[in-house]
Amino acid sequence: MVSSMKFKAKSAALLLGGISILQLQAQQDPSYTHFAYNKLLYNPAYAGASNNFCLNAINHQQWVGYDDESPLIGAQNPSFPAGNPNQIVTGINPRTTGVGFSAPIRWKIGEEKKNVGGAYAAFISDQLGYENSTYFRGGLAGAYELPDGSGIRVGLEITSLTKQLDGTKLRYHDPNDPNIPTGLTGDTKINMGVGAYYTNPNIMDGIWASLSMTNMLPSQFQYNVGSSNIVATATTPNLYIAGGTRMEQFLGNPALRLEPAVLLKSAMGEDGGFIKPELDIQGMVTYNSLYAAGVNLRSYIAGVDALSLMLGYYVPIGASGTGQQQTLRVGYSYDITLSNVRRTSFGTHELQVNYCFNFTLPDRPPKIYRHPRWMQRDPNVD
Repeated sequence: MVSSMKFKAKSAALLLGGISILQLQAQQDPSYTHFAYNKLLYNPAYAGASNNFCLNAINHQQWVGYDDESPLIGAQNPSFPAGNPNQIVTGINPRTTGVGFSAPIRWKIGEEKKNVGGAYAAFISDQLGYENSTYFRGGLAGAYELPDGSGIRVGLEITSLTKQLDGTKLRYHDPNDPNIPTGLTGDTKINMGVGAYYTNPNIMDGIWASLSMTNMLPSQFQYNVGSSNIVATATTPNLYIAGGTRMEQFLGNPALRLEPAVLLKSAMGEDGGFIKPELDIQGMVTYNSLYAAGVNLRSYIAGVDALSLMLGYYVPIGASGTGQQQTLRVGYSYDITLSNVRRTSFGTHELQVNYCFNFTLPDRPPKIYRHPRWMQRDPNVD
């Protein structure tokens, strides 16, 4: 989720798990600092774009140290353990874990097999306070190569989203409030997303542009409370506009490569317009195709949210036993929080891994048909 919308102040932890009950219309998808290296997790059109089989994994720990220290009002929640007189609940900071796998779809056109699309599947777990969102995503992409060598891809994904709220940890004012869940409750909805992805190797040393939308079908999630259900939260379309380029021989040094990228994201409000856009601008410099370092600046309409320090390492694993090239990238970032949340957190950590490999199935040997009538056939006869 966009970090600026996750928490507004320390007092929001009073009913952090019940944030969904407020039906906030905000960015709901998980947020990633390494967005340029995890395009698959927000754009289905990227599936198969690298022409490799790729496995992506990411772990995002936002605002580490953010605890629920809200004072209890009224009756004490009996579910809190004894020996905790201040009733402090730790580990409520946003946490996201995701893994995805993509594969290219190749089709023989003439004498050559070409990339005509891709397929992918992904699993994402996103925890916000006492609410957990679990995504199962799967999608397909189609590709078309233009005469100048550029290419455009379009993709479609289907998502199963399950939201669960642990009501046993809520700090309620009135223990008899019929709108507050008292146990573990959840709901599942099916949604969809679309995307387009464009590449052009003729501009600079290559550019890419991405346009995608998730949660295209607005959904209302209902939580069970006693013998009735309440509309607890709603999802709205989330828009992503991203792009980047690649500049070899940065500063005239053949060992340096610069990869700047930008991401603009927003969510649709109740009036149908997009609200509270968030902008990420980053630049990564790679040395000898091994070591990378850079920064990411995240801002939103109300100000700057975080400055991220980013590191990357391309593990030199060489070629596989079949002679096909493998690539392995490990990335880490630390966000220096610049909003008011910095008073109660130790920043944000993110670790991501990309592993890509390739293999090609051998061509099917030609079939030779023999028949007694043809064994002594005149070679001059067709």
